[in-house]
Amino acid sequence: MNWGFIGFGRIARKFLESLQAVDGEMAYAFASRSNAESLQKEFPNVKVYDNYDALLSDEQVEIVYISTTHNFHKEHTIAALKAGKHVVCEKPMGINSREIEAMQHVAKETGKFLMEAMWMRFLPAYREALKRAKSGEIGKIKHITASFGFRSIDKLTRDGRLLNPDLAGGALFDVGVYPLTIAADLFGWQPESFDAHAQVGETGFDETMIMQLSYENNCTAQLSASIVFNSNKEACIYGEEGFIRMPLFWKCQEFEVIKGEEVEKVELPFISTGYAHEIIEARECINHGEKESNLFTLEESLASARLVEQILSTVLK
Repeated sequence: MNWGFIGFGRIARKFLESLQAVDGEMAYAFASRSNAESLQKEFPNVKVYDNYDALLSDEQVEIVYISTTHNFHKEHTIAALKAGKHVVCEKPMGINSREIEAMQHVAKETGKFLMEAMWMRFLPAYREALKRAKSGEIGKIKHITASFGFRSIDKLTRDGRLLNPDLAGGALFDVGVYPLTIAADLFGWQPESFDAHAQVGETGFDETMIMQLSYENNCTAQLSASIVFNSNKEACIYGEEGFIRMPLFWKCQEFEVIKGEEVEKVELPFISTGYAHEIIEARECINHGEKESNLFTLEESLASARLVEQILSTVLK
């Protein structure tokens, strides 16, 4: 398929590298309001537009990858769908449930494929680790811990997107959705209760979020996200007979199954930069006439947005 890119920053470059590793997929056009001229020099074989409408009017573009800032995802996704394009939109696809519902409606109305780019969900090692956890290999799952914290340059400059109220910044939106997603993969999107604490910065956004969630059958999750300090960035799934440790879980390529003194190491590297797996999923779904992926459905995108809303409403007054 011919892919068009709306927005072209750091993540888009990683997505492009993976796209180039997938047979049959082509980076056909880029649209950037800020660096179109330099992109055309860098990529002479790709069409480059200095506005998004021009890309969406190009009949050769079949599918659009959206990686603008979070606050623009709804606008750009709906515009692309109405232009007759399939869409893969970076996470979080919307900054609240109303936005997700609006995108769902337009996707259904236009009959086009729409998927949130929660790339972690599509990685072979991540999927295998959760499969083995759910199989009973470590006994009944009781608890999970997951942490994703990094020291953002935005904290130092104070003018970056992560701390900008106009750009839907904050730790939970940017990296907290990863711990929430792995917890949901094990226990579902609707905890019985939760307790959340945030360190709120000068701009009014969560710089760090600490969450404790309780689920049915006495299952629990301890999750954290930060854009001001580095954490170990690992997830551990604890069962009654052992546990599974996933270093760098959101970009998982290996994990350990630990039962007593027995440690089994499993390695399942991803293709290219890792985004190739969500690209392959989108291609396969479209080729089979499917309008969404069953690996990360639109209903799950909506459930994720609702949970994030609930958590933020308790800590950001």
